[in-house]
Amino acid sequence: MTNYEIKIFNETVITGYAAVLPLPTIKNISEVSEKKSHHFLSLATSGKFPALMAESTDKIGYALSEAKEDYLEYFAGANTTTNDPKAEERILPAGEYIVLKATGGPSRQLFDQLIRTFFGEIVPENPDLYKEDTFVVEALLNGNPKDAEVELRIPLNN
Repeated sequence: MTNYEIKIFNETVITGYAAVLPLPTIKNISEVSEKKSHHFLSLATSGKFPALMAESTDKIGYALSEAKEDYLEYFAGANTTTNDPKAEERILPAGEYIVLKATGGPSRQLFDQLIRTFFGEIVPENPDLYKEDTFVVEALLNGNPKDAEVELRIPLNN
């Protein structure tokens, strides 16, 4: 079984930009992953994400995936002091999170691997860990999406 740990995080406000994606299923998971990558790439090439990271207080790039009624909101941002009137805020609540880590390789591939591990291995063996109406946080810790150090953070079902 894959190792995970439980960590306590403080409330974090992230500022960034949302994309509306299809809800992930077994059949479209690759398409959803590509759309996540496209969202980040468009923010990077437009200069929006670098501006967020330039004023980041913790130098972590965040993505928040949250299933809504009939779509997935994928929100990319940073804990930043940058003030872009077109940016939005999301609050990551304080509390206990299940944390999976990976290093070395493209960040999107590492996140996808951790998501598969969590939902394919950990949840089936420990169904009490995850409540279905919650969110998932992807954290790029080292700022290098091509040779990444990442964490997948999922609120602990208490």
